[in-house]
Amino acid sequence: MALQSLQITALTAMRARDVSRPTREQQEGADARPLRDETPRREPRRGDRPRGEPRRG
Repeated sequence: MALQSLQITALTAMRARDVSRPTREQQEGADARPLRDETPRREPRRGDRPRGEPRRG
């Protein structure tokens, strides 16, 4: 169990935080898109089956 001895230093944590932060361009793009629950539901296309319904045939 080599992972049990893994220690995260303050420097490693700061680097991980900076890497995971989105760029300004990515953040602006995300802010411009509507949230998932704000988007209208699309009409099902012909051939689409409801979730959970098994395939026939």
